[in-house]
Amino acid sequence: MIGAPLDLERENARLENATPEERLAFAAERFGEDLLFTSSFGAQSGVLLHMWSVVCRELPVTFIDTGFLFDETLLYRNELTDRLGLDVRVVRPDVAHDAFVASYGSEIQKTDPDFCCGVNKVAPIAPLKEAARAWVSGLRRDQSRTRADVAILETEGHLVRVHPLATLTTFDIAAYLAQHRIPEHPMVARRYLSIGCAPCTRAVADGEDERAGRWAGSTKTECGLHARPDAGTPSRADR
Repeated sequence: MIGAPLDLERENARLENATPEERLAFAAERFGEDLLFTSSFGAQSGVLLHMWSVVCRELPVTFIDTGFLFDETLLYRNELTDRLGLDVRVVRPDVAHDAFVASYGSEIQKTDPDFCCGVNKVAPIAPLKEAARAWVSGLRRDQSRTRADVAILETEGHLVRVHPLATLTTFDIAAYLAQHRIPEHPMVARRYLSIGCAPCTRAVADGEDERAGRWAGSTKTECGLHARPDAGTPSRADR
């Protein structure tokens, strides 16, 4: 099956009504060790991490430590890694946190967030994406307007993007966490419903979508890892 051509339209139609676990199993069977999975260990990450620990237990989870994460995120990563028996592999930027801030200033996330994300999130994962054939992530259609049309399977260059949770709702996520007794990220109780780097994340107000706390006050909606096809590129990629 691994070598057969992938009919994206047919498989999307078939997987639309499949369970998230069935979608993940399809990806694991199809791509094997060439399947990349990155997790932010953020607000709803426990669902896909639990599924991964059941369906793809022999494959690693990649975690990007940008140097700007909340301490709570690192503690949550450690807790879920132990609880679920995950093989977590940490990647980091080439430029360490202190050197990056010394070079570009402590306000870089406000003055040029695309550049910051490009250096600290996009670049570290690029070699792994290049080596993989498919990439699993936890995008869902109800997270924001920019993700409302996300398909189960999409293409990004040579990669097949796999979104097992695309059709799940916020209610589904909460129900799954409760059913499997998976702890929430400790900041969720403070209404941090989408959690990235500390300088670019705030709590979400009632009535806002769960990603409204990311890059609040700017037009930026994605870090660059999951940007839609018409998204821009990092503005200082030449540095």
